[in-house]
Amino acid sequence: MPATGRFMKVNQYMSRTVLTVTPDTEFHRALDLMRSRGVHHLPVIDAGRVVGLVAERDLLLAAANFGSSEVPVGEIMSQPAVCVAETAQLKEAARLLVEKHIGSLPVLDSKGGLVGIITETDIFKIAAGMLRARPAVRRAAAKKATAKKATARKAPRKRVGTARGAKPRAARR
Repeated sequence: MPATGRFMKVNQYMSRTVLTVTPDTEFHRALDLMRSRGVHHLPVIDAGRVVGLVAERDLLLAAANFGSSEVPVGEIMSQPAVCVAETAQLKEAARLLVEKHIGSLPVLDSKGGLVGIITETDIFKIAAGMLRARPAVRRAAAKKATAKKATARKAPRKRVGTARGAKPRAARR
């Protein structure tokens, strides 16, 4: 189960199945891939490394500006790609998305290899889930606190006797 709060890591929420293209992929093929698979961002890989990122809006602008389907993704992509480590905290990924005005981050392992992608939509879903859970958590905490107070009030005091006939006294808790 994913962690909550300040210990939320990117690798717990990223998509592990990542579609990629190469710099020489024709932009219409990249656009077709995005549309058929329902994604909006594709990391661009060259020699096993992330060299850029292409967004659906970049491809649509290219179609309007160039008109030719022969333009390679390498001429359209954003580069260098802004990436995040898989061990980074989720708040760091959110900060990068906001500061850089981008919609997704390729996620890299310790050797620089692509292991996933996290998008602004992923972050929004996580935040929405946390907001929905808040009232339930508060109700559960209040119920537990009320039960604890009720138990403390109802518990009888135990009486402890002594061996030589002394008066019994109430035990302390």
